[in-house]
Amino acid sequence: MLLMGESINGTRKQVAEAIQARDAEFIKTLATDQVEAGASVLDVNGGVAGGDEIADMTWLIETVMGVTDMQLMVDSASAEVLEMGVQLIIDKGGKVPFINSISGEQARIDAALPLVEKYKTPVIALCLSEDGIPPTAQDRFDVAKQLHDLCTGVGLPAEDVWVDPLVLSVSADGQAAAITMETLKMVKAQLPVRTTGGLSNVSFGLPNRPLLNRTFVAMCAGLGIDGAVLDVRNKQMMATIKAIEALRGEDNFCGGYLVAHRAGILE
Repeated sequence: MLLMGESINGTRKQVAEAIQARDAEFIKTLATDQVEAGASVLDVNGGVAGGDEIADMTWLIETVMGVTDMQLMVDSASAEVLEMGVQLIIDKGGKVPFINSISGEQARIDAALPLVEKYKTPVIALCLSEDGIPPTAQDRFDVAKQLHDLCTGVGLPAEDVWVDPLVLSVSADGQAAAITMETLKMVKAQLPVRTTGGLSNVSFGLPNRPLLNRTFVAMCAGLGIDGAVLDVRNKQMMATIKAIEALRGEDNFCGGYLVAHRAGILE
């Protein structure tokens, strides 16, 4: 599974404070901790309320790239910030980053699609329409198909389109997880894309969130999800991921599982 580390995000209080104070050591530690825990991509979001997002994102990317060559994911609602971030990473010799994200909203298509076409960036494709999060799996699939067609139509390989079927909390809607999984099944069966998602949203507002999150990740993995956006520093979650990879035949001779066991990661 492609694990996308979610922790370097200016909407989080500690990260926002570190960005405002230009606390490079805090950000560097956050980056290296995620890499060491098993992240394959690091999401980078410099959106701090009242800040200069161009300057903040520039500093954030340069700080993270100073300690790791891990592939990054530029995360912003601004087309200008997205392009600046992508260009900066490429100019500094980094791997072509992900863009987070495109959706079925026309404003978001207008912001992200030209960058996908110009830079051939992998992209997170949210099953989100002009009317918000579609209520049914069929409606979400229709958005996924639209985004697949748009992105591949400008030359992006289908495997670089990462569809996020969207996850809502089961505390607010008892069918939320079921709709996400049904969407996932439809996408996996009918589109040559890859799939991911912020699966921990499923537990919002409930006690013992880690239990629900781990269980939901395992359920989605059984349906073939290709990745997840999560806190890779959570040892119990990573233990579940290692077990999933071994059981899905993605861990040659269970080597990764055994290494994790010897390192005391499996709990």
